Amino acid sequence: MSDLYNEVSKGNILIVDDLPDDLRLLSSILSKHGYQVNCVVNGEMALNAVRNNLPDIILLDVMIPVIDGYKVCQIIKTNERTRKIPVIFLSGLDSESDKVQAFKLGAVDYITKPFFIDEVVIRIETQLAFAREQNKLAAIIEEQIHERQIVEKQLNQSQALLAGVLNSSLDGVAAFESVRNKEGKIIDFRWVVANPVAAMTVGETRDSLLSQCLFDQLPGHLFDGLFKLFIQVVENCIVLEQEHFYKSDSLQAWFQIVAVKLNDGFAMTFRDISDRKQMEIALKEANCELKRQANIDSLTQVANRRRFDEYIIQEWSRCAREKQFLSLILCDVDYFKAYNDKYGHQAGDDCLYKVAQGMSYIVRRPADLVFRYGGEEFAIILPFTSGEGAIRVAEAIRQEIKQLKIPHNLSQVNPYVTLSLGISSIIPHANSTPELLISAADRALYEAKAQGRDRVLYNGLEIPFF
Repeated sequence: MSDLYNEVSKGNILIVDDLPDDLRLLSSILSKHGYQVNCVVNGEMALNAVRNNLPDIILLDVMIPVIDGYKVCQIIKTNERTRKIPVIFLSGLDSESDKVQAFKLGAVDYITKPFFIDEVVIRIETQLAFAREQNKLAAIIEEQIHERQIVEKQLNQSQALLAGVLNSSLDGVAAFESVRNKEGKIIDFRWVVANPVAAMTVGETRDSLLSQCLFDQLPGHLFDGLFKLFIQVVENCIVLEQEHFYKSDSLQAWFQIVAVKLNDGFAMTFRDISDRKQMEIALKEANCELKRQANIDSLTQVANRRRFDEYIIQEWSRCAREKQFLSLILCDVDYFKAYNDKYGHQAGDDCLYKVAQGMSYIVRRPADLVFRYGGEEFAIILPFTSGEGAIRVAEAIRQEIKQLKIPHNLSQVNPYVTLSLGISSIIPHANSTPELLISAADRALYEAKAQGRDRVLYNGLEIPFF
């Protein structure tokens, strides 16, 4: 019973879909992964289910009866009680406009049908983990803001109350007066107030600290490196808010330091924020991974079509500014349908992965990228590359794939897997568009296949007159 409870408590998922087969499959698999699953078949039932029991995440189809998925998502995201629930669209609609609409309404992800169940599970786990980290960080920040407001209020009260606050504070609190030379220049700061946490953090007692100079010590003490900033607090009346990393043989930690001018000196609070910094780093890494996953084709591990659409516009603008060539290669795996029919879809997936990695081996310049363009079709964008250079790259790719010697007994041109490649190149200008380049490369690819496949053909666009 204990193990069963732990699995069920992983999270509560609401699935909204009017296809019984999809509901049964998702419900069965997610239940086995330890989630509590609730299934409904239309938008009205979905909203009732959310009102009765807030789910941790929602899998939502677009085309559902009564109220469609977009409207359901809009209602959820405009309600203060439900707007933070992550919504993942799981739909057979695959157009860019459908996906853009979903993300505009506040969805965190969009998975098209037919889907890979392992991918669905991973994306659910990623979103749940991301939501948990966000909630933790928000709670920590809210708690810190609340504590700081309390401290600031107490500092304005009487000296007796201040002494009580200092002695009970979980932060290090200290005050310093300036030490000046004959010319009036600040050469150090002297401790005048230190609460128990401040004294303990620097390895002293309160009594031993008072009247000591802050920087008249060996290098490497807690505030080493902040002397000039403290001078600016005193001389320029600035408020210093600094995250400060300290490392010694006995301690390695991040501190949040706040210092304000106080007479001819400054008051300071500091706290150990190491746990928060670790959480921020983990959250940043999670965000980077989510961005990477959004731009990578999960099967071939090269850039996906979404990234292609972004990148060709980006590089088109760059080459237009520099008046440099932009080349595009489009290529197909020859007779791939026959390959799938003979060797099976798993072997087909393995074949596409090997082909993509073979292309990546040849395309090595940082700005040159390989994309899975769709199905068995790939694209390579080559900025600052003329048609002649693109032909060399394409031929190298064709030879590399042949050298992989992936058996293909149903190919009509070679006993191994081969590629047909179409190339086009242009110096972008005001009267041209990326679509022209794509269309020209596509025509070259079509002609390469028409002439017998396993070959490279070039279809250059006219160079504009400047």
